[in-house]
Amino acid sequence: MADSGDRAASLVARLESLPFSRWHRALLLVAFFGIVLDAVDFAIFGAALPAIREEFGLGVAAAGLVGTIGLFGAFCGSLFWGSISDHIGRRAAFRATIALLAAFTGLVALSWSVAVLVVLRFIANFGLGGEVPVSATLVTEFMPSRWRGRAAVGMAAGFPLGLALAALLGMLIVPQYGWRALFALGVLPAALLLFFRRTVPESVRFLLAKGRFAEAERTVAQIEAQALARPLAAAPAAAPADDAAPPSGVALPALFEEGRARRTLLLWLVSICYLWASNGILFMLPTILHDRGLPLSQAIGVTLVQASVGFFGYAACGFLIDRFGRRPVLFLYFFIGAGFHLWFALATGWWMWLAIAAVGWVNPGVYGGAVVYAAELYPTRMRATAVGWFFGIGRIGSFPAPYLIGLMLASGLGAYVLFTFAATYLVAAFALLAVGRETKGLALEQIAGATPLKGSA
Repeated sequence: MADSGDRAASLVARLESLPFSRWHRALLLVAFFGIVLDAVDFAIFGAALPAIREEFGLGVAAAGLVGTIGLFGAFCGSLFWGSISDHIGRRAAFRATIALLAAFTGLVALSWSVAVLVVLRFIANFGLGGEVPVSATLVTEFMPSRWRGRAAVGMAAGFPLGLALAALLGMLIVPQYGWRALFALGVLPAALLLFFRRTVPESVRFLLAKGRFAEAERTVAQIEAQALARPLAAAPAAAPADDAAPPSGVALPALFEEGRARRTLLLWLVSICYLWASNGILFMLPTILHDRGLPLSQAIGVTLVQASVGFFGYAACGFLIDRFGRRPVLFLYFFIGAGFHLWFALATGWWMWLAIAAVGWVNPGVYGGAVVYAAELYPTRMRATAVGWFFGIGRIGSFPAPYLIGLMLASGLGAYVLFTFAATYLVAAFALLAVGRETKGLALEQIAGATPLKGSA
């Protein structure tokens, strides 16, 4: 057992010692474009919703319900694929989620009734709900601790870029070719599978957690050969592996064991609050603004501004959390973000455009950093489960959002919708702060076992 622990620790130390290389860049590009295409598939529904309402004669509340059912699919996918990834591996789960997402998003274009559209959208989102937590876990486990935050958040920055691309496609395609053409583009993520199959190996930390040491050693040697043009000699153990023995049973109960219950519940609260605001804006903002009297193209343009600025908000968050720490930076993103949402709720004219740009910096700009933080706080044997449930439980706050917001609009309470986004950001700020542990600069095994690196203070 000691020998197994030494072998695992040596392999982890070799991963931690690698410089940023073409191999790491290729991994990030695969994950980045996967997130971009997922965000496009996710957000085109919001851009297409006014046209779908018109074709099928849906009221505002009914249109919100259609969006809610799709989000329920993402909720189920997050829980299922995050948990199953801790058993079948990150690589297999990633491929399966991309395949489901691509195939069934494309099929939405063939919908001949609301019922068919709802079923196809549910299955597509079932794949989408799993892709983000699985890819986030994969990148987190491969990246050395000294720039893990920047790398993982850089990958997640594909999400606001995808939102901006979806808004742009909505402006260009829906008025000319209709909403079905927009969904027909959803087959594009399938191309990612071909590249991913050749480029990305299974997570070394997952292999070690399963006791597959020979495969893990081959993978590390292959990465070193590409990153350094030579394999490293066995490096000194940086920290004991957090779980070198194969795990047994279901990982979910472990999220509440060994003092993790408070941390898990607080992170779930953060995710619920964030996703209420994020998906409320993502799915319903064009409808909210259109009902205020803005032309549809201008309403989608507001979404484009928000998503475009969100890309830079994501990127900045990655550098900031590696420089100043996860807790202070993420707290400020949420706390100041509450003020930005309130500003947007009250703004008119050109101030509205400036306010939505500020909102875009924090929403969705903060979530990539929050996902990194959540992934770091759990050991390998349950990490994908933790991230999947972080996303999935957050959907409990998000998947009712389109329906409830639709009801508020139908009841004449639309002026108060944006205030709820500010309130949830404020709650998320203090819940994040209460998690109470900083992870900046620590190897994943150190965080899990609270074991200092040699030479650290």
